[in-house]
Amino acid sequence: MQTIEIQELEALRNLKLNIKRTVSYNEGFRRSNAKGRSAEFSGYREYIPGDDMRYVDWNAYARLDKLYIKEYMEEREGRVNIYLDTSRSMQFGSKLKSTLMTELAQAISYVALSGRDSVYVTDLSRPAAPFKVPPGNMGVKMLQRWLEDITPNGRISLADALKKSLRTGGGLSFIISDFMDENFLSQEEEILRLMNYRKMEVRLLQILSKEEMEIEYTGSFRFIDSEDESKDVKLTLERSVVRSYTKELEKYINDISAVATRYGAMYHLCRTDIPLRKTIYDIMRL
Repeated sequence: MQTIEIQELEALRNLKLNIKRTVSYNEGFRRSNAKGRSAEFSGYREYIPGDDMRYVDWNAYARLDKLYIKEYMEEREGRVNIYLDTSRSMQFGSKLKSTLMTELAQAISYVALSGRDSVYVTDLSRPAAPFKVPPGNMGVKMLQRWLEDITPNGRISLADALKKSLRTGGGLSFIISDFMDENFLSQEEEILRLMNYRKMEVRLLQILSKEEMEIEYTGSFRFIDSEDESKDVKLTLERSVVRSYTKELEKYINDISAVATRYGAMYHLCRTDIPLRKTIYDIMRL
């Protein structure tokens, strides 16, 4: 996927993420009021590649043959989770939706790393393999290369992929997608409940292209499902059809936003024709 250079991100240096539910284990800028490690042991979570091996509970490993990380209240830093929809539908628009998705992932990661928060990015086509972004500018560059190696393709069940990717650890979680999954709305409530149970603050970032938001063509067309080419429909785009489409799209957007609000999540529509800086500033205000 196409990315942006670190120089373009430096204008965001002074932005901060508002993270309320912090559950990471490294020392950061978001320390709690706890005083003593021995009195403030928080619990365990599964090891993720990239975690500091000093916090592995080797006694648990000897018993269970599985790595677990010990967490302590007084050392919690902010944790940021970014989930990327890399399905084929994201490869659409004069400016690809996947391009804006990578720009947002880079920008959010840059802001989080600048505040010494931990960042985990998940390609939902590989939900069990999150990428823990190393700290500092080196981490920003490694994330850039990691994103460039991804090519959106195929179909993804967002709900199923998110269920497989969710781990204990809480934090601020961004789901970046066009949400053009016909089953997502019916499963959104279940996903948000699960993420609430995992103590996650959730922000849904829906990316839509200008071409999807503003239909400018009329005439007869054959539409092919980008994720399943066996599905196609012939349609004549008259003004009444365009009005009906626009109405249904607005309803779908409003329905996703309403469910998010009901379960304490926040929603933001991200258009590919809006400058990145404005979009990211709007997101930071959520």
